[in-house]
Amino acid sequence: MARTVAVTPNLRYIDLPEGIFQDDVSCNTLKQEIQGRCPDLRKMTYMRGSERSLELLAGGRLWRNLEVLELSKLTIDSTILRHALGSLPNLHALKVTDMVFHDQFLEHNDRLPPFPPLKEMIFKNVSNITADGISNYLFRSVTQDALETLSLENTGVHPYTLQQILSTAPNLKHLTIIDTVSTSFPVGNNIQPLSSASLETLHYEVSSSTEPNIYTGTIDGYYAYLTSSLISNLLPSLHELYVRNPDFPETLVDLAPPAPAFVSDPDNFVPGPKSPASLRSPNSFMPNNRFSSNNPFAPSLNNTATASPGLKKPLVVYSKGLDEEEWNFSRVKPAAQHGRRGSASAPRPVSSYGLGSGLASPWTTKGARQSVIVGNGFGGFLAIPAEDGPRPSSSAGEKGHKRVGSTTSQYDMWR
Repeated sequence: MARTVAVTPNLRYIDLPEGIFQDDVSCNTLKQEIQGRCPDLRKMTYMRGSERSLELLAGGRLWRNLEVLELSKLTIDSTILRHALGSLPNLHALKVTDMVFHDQFLEHNDRLPPFPPLKEMIFKNVSNITADGISNYLFRSVTQDALETLSLENTGVHPYTLQQILSTAPNLKHLTIIDTVSTSFPVGNNIQPLSSASLETLHYEVSSSTEPNIYTGTIDGYYAYLTSSLISNLLPSLHELYVRNPDFPETLVDLAPPAPAFVSDPDNFVPGPKSPASLRSPNSFMPNNRFSSNNPFAPSLNNTATASPGLKKPLVVYSKGLDEEEWNFSRVKPAAQHGRRGSASAPRPVSSYGLGSGLASPWTTKGARQSVIVGNGFGGFLAIPAEDGPRPSSSAGEKGHKRVGSTTSQYDMWR
C-alpha cells in the first residue's frame, strides 16, 4: 500500500487500516507516505492514541483540503483542537464520538481560532455537550447559515431543550436526537414547542431507561410534546418523521370529536355566541380555565376559538418499537374537510428490497416499496394498493459508489 500511495499524489479518498488512525507503529511507513505524497486528502479519522498526529494537523501544513473529520475517544486539549480545526478552511462535516467534548470547545475565544462553520455536525456519546453550547456556537450568522444537519445521540441535549437549538438554526434541514430518559417530561411554562420553518427530516428516537423502578409511561410526555408541535403546524416543511413509538401515527389523527352545539357547562359558562368554527374545533369542549390543567401543552382558552389543530399536509412516519428490528411505514394525511377525521395508514414493515448497502443506516428507505391505507372519511380505513415504481435492475452499488454517467453521488462520508 505504501508503494501504491507513493505514485498517487492526487488521491482524495482511501480506505486505510485502522492502525493508521491510532498511530500504530506497524503503519508508520504507510502513514509517512500518505502525509508526504497525498496532500489533497478530503477525509481523515483520529482515534485514541493519535493525539500527536492531530497536533501536527494544527500546524497548518498538512491536509489543508480536508472536508470531513472524525474524532473518536481522544484526550485532547481544547486549544490544540481549535487550532487544528482552524487550519482546515474547507472543513464542512465533523463527527465526535466517545470524547470529553464540552461546551467550552465551541465558545468564542479571542486567543483561539473560531470554531469553523459546519454543514454537518454529529455528536455521539458526548454527554457534556448541551443545547446552551450549540446555541452559543450558532450565535454567529455564518454558522447559522451553514448548519443543515445535526445529529445528537446520548448527549446532554434533551428533547425539551431542542427548541433552543432550532430557534438559532434557520437553515437546519435534518435533525436527529436519540435519547434514553429515566424521568418524566418536565412541566413548565418556559418549554416552547418545536418550531422550525426549514426542518424537513426529524429523527425523534426517545426511549425509556431499562433501569428498575422506572415508570412504564415515562416517555408518554415526550411524544405528547412532539404531537402537540406537529398538530400546531409549527414544522411546516417536515415531511419525514422517525420515532421509537409504534403507536405514534394514530396520535396525529385521533383528535377529540367536535362538541355538539347543545353541550354546555353552567359552572364555566362564557357569555357570547359560539362561532361555527369554534364548534368544529377539537378543543371547543374545554371548560374555562378555572382549575389548572394537567396537560402542559393544552392551548389557552383565548386561542380556543381561533385554533385549528391538525396536520395541514401529509406526513410520512417511520415508527419502531423497542423490540422491533425494522421500521414500520405509515402515511398520515390531514382531513379533507372541516369536521372530518384525518387518516393514517396501518403500520407495515418497510421492504428492504433494493436498499443495497443502505441497510447500514436504519432510516434509509431508498428503493423500498410502500403501500398506503387511506381513511374513508368516517373514522374507518379503506385499503388501496400504491402504484409500484419500476423494479430496480440491481440492488448492488445503489449507495456508496458513484455510477458511471450519473449526475449525483450517493457517497456516504462516514463509511
